[in-house]
Amino acid sequence: MPTPRLVTIPYSHYCEKARWALERGGVKFLEEMHAPIFAWRGALGAGGGRTVPVLVTDDGVFPESTDVLRWVDAHGRPPEPYFPPDMPEVEPLVSMFDRKLGPATRRVGYFHVLRGDPSYAEEVLTTDVPAWEARGVRAFGWAIRRAIRFGLKIDEAGAARSKAVIDEVFAAVNERLADGRSTLAGDAFTAADLTFAALAGPLIMPPAYAKRFGGTDRLPSPLAALRKEALATKAGAFAMRIYEAYR
Repeated sequence: MPTPRLVTIPYSHYCEKARWALERGGVKFLEEMHAPIFAWRGALGAGGGRTVPVLVTDDGVFPESTDVLRWVDAHGRPPEPYFPPDMPEVEPLVSMFDRKLGPATRRVGYFHVLRGDPSYAEEVLTTDVPAWEARGVRAFGWAIRRAIRFGLKIDEAGAARSKAVIDEVFAAVNERLADGRSTLAGDAFTAADLTFAALAGPLIMPPAYAKRFGGTDRLPSPLAALRKEALATKAGAFAMRIYEAYR
């Protein structure tokens, strides 16, 4: 069987979700990493749309992170299934995190990275990507940053709205954890836990993910403050614990 190929933007939290699922599932794969904008070419060339991750296998092309988790359930060897058939609550939780939390943490993260030191933003955008793409980002960084802001509607008002969405999702998770449970659905680690922790990544910045941003000590000060605030919540501490225990 040909080795599966995962097309990514290295620091993308949706790509981290897919990468985590594959690695935990014991799947050997090749990761094809791209800078933003350049990733369109990689995603479209792989048979997906304009977004990443895209997983290419001999079973087909899977252009969404949750599709990757389902594929791993069918073809990998995760210690426990991501979507256990006897836990129907996993599906709606994953859907909520994909639809609400992921876009919100992405917008807030980009807002603070792109509005700060351009050289830091350039470093984040180019880490682990092909050399020619890195040169392109350095040459046209202003245009790429502008395209990201325009494409994802990243501005101060949008970041404020997204922070409110994050607070709403964290409140829902806080409430779910209030009974002392160790995972979000039942007693086992599932796609709900993985998805919440991965998509909270741009806010809580666990070390395994923060390395894509140069480490937590190099975060822009507003993002560092948001990280501290998030980790003080039950939901934020839970996401960090999930990373430490299962990543």
